[in-house]
Amino acid sequence: MADTKGDFLVGLLVGGAVGAALALLYAPQTGEDTRETIKRKGLDIKDSAEDVYDQVKGQTSTIASQVKDSATNLASTVKEGASSVASRVGDTVSRVKPDIADNAMDVNDAAATEADVITQGAINEAEAEKRTSEMGGENASETSASI
Repeated sequence: MADTKGDFLVGLLVGGAVGAALALLYAPQTGEDTRETIKRKGLDIKDSAEDVYDQVKGQTSTIASQVKDSATNLASTVKEGASSVASRVGDTVSRVKPDIADNAMDVNDAAATEADVITQGAINEAEAEKRTSEMGGENASETSASI
């Protein structure tokens, strides 16, 4: 849309200059009057061009300022959001960390208990095997003595 306005203003200035030049050429005036009119019209066109330049410059400054403000606001919003997320993650870690430590201790205790049960079972099995073996040896001695 800004291009359309700019094109319109350029067309207006060029059309005004061409129209003024044609009007001067076909107007019945003396050379001195014509030169004065051309000078006056030239100054008018110059003033119009300066006005357009000032308008465009002002609009550009306004837009640049708005973009800067928007970017600053966006950066601030993103920073606040990131800070909030980091804070929530820290809070969650602080809440969960003791639970994880307790669960790790529970798992460690359960593993130790299970290891003790397995060890005791192995000891009992070994003792039973030893007794069976000792009894088997006595039976073998009795068997060989009776023969």
